[in-house]
Amino acid sequence: MGNEQTMYGLFDHLRANDPVAWVEHPEYRPFWSLSRHDDIKNIGSRNDEFLSAPRTVLIPEAFEQALTEKFGTPNGLDTLIHMDRPKHLKLRKVTREWFLPRSIESLTAEVQALSKEFVDKMEDMGDECDFVKDISLRFPLRIILSILGLPREAEDTMLTLTQEMFGGQDPSLQRGDNELGGLAVLNDFNDFFTEVIAERKKTPQDDLATVLANAQVDGEPMNVLDQMSYFIITASAGHDTTSAVIGGGMKALLEHPEQMALWRQRPDLDINASKELMRWVSPVRHMVRTATSDLELRGKHIKAGDNIALWYPAANRDPEHFDQPNRLDLQRDPKQHIAFGYGSHMCLGQHLATLEVSCFFRELLPRLKDMKFKDDPEWIKAIFVGGLKSMPVKYQLS
Repeated sequence: MGNEQTMYGLFDHLRANDPVAWVEHPEYRPFWSLSRHDDIKNIGSRNDEFLSAPRTVLIPEAFEQALTEKFGTPNGLDTLIHMDRPKHLKLRKVTREWFLPRSIESLTAEVQALSKEFVDKMEDMGDECDFVKDISLRFPLRIILSILGLPREAEDTMLTLTQEMFGGQDPSLQRGDNELGGLAVLNDFNDFFTEVIAERKKTPQDDLATVLANAQVDGEPMNVLDQMSYFIITASAGHDTTSAVIGGGMKALLEHPEQMALWRQRPDLDINASKELMRWVSPVRHMVRTATSDLELRGKHIKAGDNIALWYPAANRDPEHFDQPNRLDLQRDPKQHIAFGYGSHMCLGQHLATLEVSCFFRELLPRLKDMKFKDDPEWIKAIFVGGLKSMPVKYQLS
């Protein structure tokens, strides 16, 4: 999915003609594809009937086999998104306090300061930059590494590994052209965080890395795979999805200048507008669930053990739930969007993401006198987590 128009055109077609579609692809194991908001929300909320394990995302079958041989799981990782009850709830509690609204609110001053730093960076760069590569990829990365307690020197490493992992289908981002490259990426993540864990056990700090390095579950140290997976998903998804919202959101505002003008004039819209950008971009493309029993859905018979892909961008542009879904509307009621998922697996970092997006645009928009595309934006080819890869712009800042 490296083209925004093609992706949404496909979802429009599926919603209208085959909202519960059986998909067979030569490189992937078969699965059902859901594109209606009601169905996706319904399946996503019934976590005990539709499991996250053993297949959580769509991965080429050859890579699944390589991951199973190396790590004992076709996912390669065992993060919160891969887990079911009761394990999911136990491990979610390990970091829950760090991501509660009151904890995120305490970060407001730091996020505002970093927002100013990155808008100042745009001003220092003159009148043009690649908004994605220079700004939107870097700003949320700086924040999540600060929360983890990792130094700025780690930014390039974390950005590269994240792009290689989530951009595994993109020839310009993937490492190598086969499953060995993907295994190497996970090995590099493992090597990096092995050192972090050892250091934080020896010298604890007041940071999230210390919490994860010394976490206990049921009175015992966290399982090694669980711990490493926790570090990897926090350091990668903790910035990549928000980066996609800021980059894709800037593109949307340029294409809807009346909405940009409205937001500039209405600070009270900050939270609402940020959530509308999340609906618009929907950076997490899908999750997979496995049915525990047979069911009928829109005339299709889904068997126990069948895999079901939930396409969040399709749900968030469903005209049955959103009036004029292909129009950016910063005054839209954001409660219906499911860009963060739904049910007990709703993203832990949703409040942090909302704060980052709202603070960044609150700093940028009053200072932005003009911005235009310098070249066509380019999208990452990805089916799991996706967004813009590049967006060169020319601008004027006051």
